[in-house]
Amino acid sequence: MSFAFLRSQPAGAPLTDKSEIDASYRHWRIRTMYAMFAGYAVFYFCRKNLSAATPAIIHELGFTKTQLGSIWSMLYLTYGVSKLVNGVIGDRANPRYFMAIGLVLSALTNIFFGMSASITVLGILWAFNGWFQGMG
Repeated sequence: MSFAFLRSQPAGAPLTDKSEIDASYRHWRIRTMYAMFAGYAVFYFCRKNLSAATPAIIHELGFTKTQLGSIWSMLYLTYGVSKLVNGVIGDRANPRYFMAIGLVLSALTNIFFGMSASITVLGILWAFNGWFQGMG
């Protein structure tokens, strides 16, 4: 399996006409802002949604707050390491694909988390979520 699509795109031909530069800048400026804002919002939602579900998890699955705290710790430990590692990888990758892959994998991890009831599986899934969160 080749990961060539993750490589940074080669530099395009340099623009020299000032009006062409201005038009291109205006075209991409707002689109880039909206994409980054939406992407960060989804990453944030996938990272912070466990606090809203904590009372239901305690009631339905019978876990203690200590057990849930361990799950939270898994996310932040892997998130911190992932930010460092994926930061280096992301500098050399195509940000469109790199961020999108992280979002999709984080969302899938959240879906599988919702379908699980084992404290071990939940901890592993939340650790993976932390890793994928570091891609954004």
